[in-house]
Amino acid sequence: MKKITTILAVLGLLALTSCDFFLQKPDTTGTVDRDAVFGSKKNAEAALMSCYANALVHGLPGGMGIAHGTLGSISGEINRGYDWHGTYKVAQAGLSVNGSDGSDAGADHYGNNWRFIRQCFIVKENIDQVVDMDQKDKDAIKAEVTALIAYRYMGMFYRYGGVPIVTKSFEASDDLTAGRATLEETLQYILDLCDEAHAGLPAKWDAANTGRMTQGAVLAIKARALMFAARPLFNSATPYLDNGELNNLICFGKEDKERWKDAIDANEAVLSWASGNGVTLINTGGTPNANAFVDYATATSTPANAEIILAYKRNSTDMYSNYISYYHNCSPYWTYNRYDTDNTGVLSNHVKMYYKNDGSEMSWPAVGDAAPRNGSDWIANIGSIEARALADIKFGGFDSKNNEGNTSWSNLGWNRGGYDAKTSSGNAFPNSVGGTGQACGERTKFYYNAGSRTWFEFPLFRLAETYLNLAEAYNEYGNPTKALENLNKVHNRAGLPSITEKDQAKLRAIIQREKAIEFFCENHRYFDVKHWKHKDIANGICGGSMRGFTYNIKADATWPYAAENIETYWECELYQAFWSPAMYLEPFPQSEVNKGTTTQNPGY
Repeated sequence: MKKITTILAVLGLLALTSCDFFLQKPDTTGTVDRDAVFGSKKNAEAALMSCYANALVHGLPGGMGIAHGTLGSISGEINRGYDWHGTYKVAQAGLSVNGSDGSDAGADHYGNNWRFIRQCFIVKENIDQVVDMDQKDKDAIKAEVTALIAYRYMGMFYRYGGVPIVTKSFEASDDLTAGRATLEETLQYILDLCDEAHAGLPAKWDAANTGRMTQGAVLAIKARALMFAARPLFNSATPYLDNGELNNLICFGKEDKERWKDAIDANEAVLSWASGNGVTLINTGGTPNANAFVDYATATSTPANAEIILAYKRNSTDMYSNYISYYHNCSPYWTYNRYDTDNTGVLSNHVKMYYKNDGSEMSWPAVGDAAPRNGSDWIANIGSIEARALADIKFGGFDSKNNEGNTSWSNLGWNRGGYDAKTSSGNAFPNSVGGTGQACGERTKFYYNAGSRTWFEFPLFRLAETYLNLAEAYNEYGNPTKALENLNKVHNRAGLPSITEKDQAKLRAIIQREKAIEFFCENHRYFDVKHWKHKDIANGICGGSMRGFTYNIKADATWPYAAENIETYWECELYQAFWSPAMYLEPFPQSEVNKGTTTQNPGY
């Protein structure tokens, strides 16, 4: 797909997208009218690219409602950020019906869903009037925007539960009083949109159109929606909080094991499409994979690699228009104020998820230990940790393995240690002696061999998700053999020996851990743990103790401190994050609820 940033400059679609929340009349003023937009193929294609830019940004910085930070800051992956960040406020006090830091409520921007869905419908309803475009292209565009609508609905489904069903672009004369649909109706609408889009899309595009919606992307949307439908939060006889006669907005009303079979079938369909269209899990080194670092780093970092089903292709180098890169690229190549990302380093809560590179368990210090550990233990641990950790993180005192040989990615070139450290502070044990920003290291995921490239293409669907979805679904459906077959595709690719555990509860925990590692900072964890109703969600994931390692540095060391300058290190608590059962789903904006047609989720 052409770079979104170049397409956006062609057309301002303000008159077509301005609708101040769902239940308000759309703004019909503006200088751009539909005749101008759909008067030429060039303008119509620009409108399509604008739909891509707006629909697929869901959950990403600048598009999730919270202006500063990422979802990793409220799911136990990285630090909460500074006190002006929306993520800090969620970690401190929970989700709010009034929003903060740019959101209209929770960690989403509910109103943007309707603005961008309306934009897609306008393209769908008007593309036929373009005179210099053939019908085949028009039909494909209709299918593409239908898929984009399905993507937005999928995101609302697992954020809110049942939401209003919209089937057209609203006009000022329309009845705008529709309330929330049931959970079942919302799911069915997503599936119907996916089926409609699938029928009109190609299996794959040519190289010039890489990144546009394909049949595979639509199958992946369908598969993810069905996974969330099968998980315990929705697939239950009773909701997470009682909602009275409106329980069907947040719960299916009974547990149905066959929902896992639906999820299996949908994910198997993704694999079938992938096998015929050149999409594959990247493993060039066998079982276990001898090339684990390069293969995983390529799958998560290299634009348009063989594992990507769909990515957000916003290739802008402007920090102020590309918050996605700004909040993921922690290197000095962002030459503006670096404090925002400096304060969202990786928590030890997440670091402790990784395996040793032989598949065994790592040994780390813990809060409450009687004494700190020697610095040599830190060096040995980083030397033996699995490949994915080295691709994801620049650990304190070490160079980034993701860009070896590039001094700007080195410990010295970065000009910071990547950890909380202080010289001659051995007597500070067991408390923190540094700040609470960098925790255990800086994030380097998404930037393998990036050099000075600041942007990256955020992976929305990778084939690794399909395999781990199948592992989860087969295990819940009672087929551990197939669960292990799919789990080990990803685990082996990471250079680790096969898992053999067949006990359902134990295997469930292993699969959930694998997802936490594989999809670090890919916006999976925040939603997965909620819909699993993870037993530790309030104890070190979304809520509870958030921790990091603190390091005592030799008195004569010079900044930035190299790993060999560490005398001792230990784990300490950085802060306590807030959790309430209401937070299993996002709140609707209070301003929307006040209109009297949208029912708030329970607990808010």
